[in-house]
Amino acid sequence: MQRHMIRKPSAALYGSSKAAILCAQHRGDSVPKLFHDLAADRGSEDTRKLFHTFKQAITITWAFIGLPHCIPACLGLVNEMRDRGITIGAGLDRPSLEEADWLKEGEQTKQAIYRAVGNSEVGEMMGQYFPEISYVATTAVFGFLIGGSAHVQSLPFSEITLAGAIAAMGATRQARSHFKGAMGLGVSVSAVQAVLDVVRKIAAWNLVELPGEIDVLALAAEVRTNLHALGKAPE
Repeated sequence: MQRHMIRKPSAALYGSSKAAILCAQHRGDSVPKLFHDLAADRGSEDTRKLFHTFKQAITITWAFIGLPHCIPACLGLVNEMRDRGITIGAGLDRPSLEEADWLKEGEQTKQAIYRAVGNSEVGEMMGQYFPEISYVATTAVFGFLIGGSAHVQSLPFSEITLAGAIAAMGATRQARSHFKGAMGLGVSVSAVQAVLDVVRKIAAWNLVELPGEIDVLALAAEVRTNLHALGKAPE
């Protein structure tokens, strides 16, 4: 799988990451206001593009965050679009679960993400002791939702968005793994740090104290070590 470098966080990454982080902080109700502010000076086509970045962020993270925390964001975004008279085409933007080998896609996506993480035993244990969860996560989440989004958003972009949302949930250990996964895919240390800073700012605004500490430089060193061991040192 081709690596796609993300050197600096773009405006699209900031906006969509904030949407996912707010949902992870149980503040999906604030996502429509964020969208409203960002769309204030945009025309219909740019607003439609902005909607798709928010939609994509929620699509790839809701299974981790929990659907009840995302529904207020979804419905609020629908209202924002309706208020502007902007329509969105209905239907899936990818083959259905029956029309493609999403299990294979999920396995490839997981391999690409976790190759730099260095904890392959986690997936093995989940597959052995919780095979149903492992199967659905691989097929539906990593395959259909994340891997299936590659035609509209690069895997590194999806992974750093997901890592930020997991960090905002307070799942520190998993967040560290996904930040390492993002860096292994080519996301820069500065971009990871920028997303983590957004997580901390939103948590402080929401009066939530995040457990644990995430040292981005230490994680980057682990990524280099893991990739060197695989003979795939980062560029």
